[in-house]
Amino acid sequence: MKKKSRNNEILGVPSYWKSSNIYLKGGNNKLKLGKNIFMHNTKIKLFGDASVELDDGVYMEGCTFMIKDSHVHIGRNTEMMKVGVYAYDKSTLDIGANSTLTGEFDLKEGATVTAKKLWCTWPPLVAAKGGKITFGDCGLADTVIYNTDYHPIYDFSGKRINPDKEVVVEDNVWVGRKTTILKGVTLGNGCILGFGCIVSKDVPPHCIVAGQPARVVKENVVWGVSESSSATDMFPLENAQDAVEFYRRSKGNPELIRKHKNTWTLYNTARTWLSVVRSK
Repeated sequence: MKKKSRNNEILGVPSYWKSSNIYLKGGNNKLKLGKNIFMHNTKIKLFGDASVELDDGVYMEGCTFMIKDSHVHIGRNTEMMKVGVYAYDKSTLDIGANSTLTGEFDLKEGATVTAKKLWCTWPPLVAAKGGKITFGDCGLADTVIYNTDYHPIYDFSGKRINPDKEVVVEDNVWVGRKTTILKGVTLGNGCILGFGCIVSKDVPPHCIVAGQPARVVKENVVWGVSESSSATDMFPLENAQDAVEFYRRSKGNPELIRKHKNTWTLYNTARTWLSVVRSK
């Protein structure tokens, strides 16, 4: 359904829609819904030049999207529980398939946040102002990740001394609870961040860091997503490629196929149509 006068458009209809709302304001908004979309207690608000794309099987409960002049893409079969997405000023959020999300994603001033596959056990805060935050296939707890100090600091000559810096979290990283990851940090493949640590420098692959500031306390380690005899049979590991295979076996089958009941199709279609008609 498209409102030609403002070029607002919704493609697709949720298969489950309860206690939820889609709000379009301004022009050039586009919401694309795949098949089998579940929306409960969820609000999607687009405020002009905004686009949101939800692939097949996305599950949303207790979520809020507020998007202006930005793009958000959520990959297939991703589960979102109490997620807040706030994207402004030509920013981009791109989450890969089969992710499990909670927490808050705050993007400003052309920021880009991407994830191959992200799984959250407690709600993190991911905040980007310009620049990038890049995740591989990795897990987060209730951590805080910044790529910026938000406010500029200058020396007396007028030179800015605290520029924004990219954050990279590589595959198979385990981020412990109550951690803080500061701008300019790369977390190497398979590293583990201990409870409450503050990370301000790069972390090498396959090590454990802890403390404030974080320091390496153990090297040459791997961790298992779950108990798996096929993974533990690989010991001893001889190289980094063995570690990658260990993680693959530990994770098991990553594909999530979710089934849920549907609400009345005609009712969902009518609400979608009204959302476009009422756009301001």
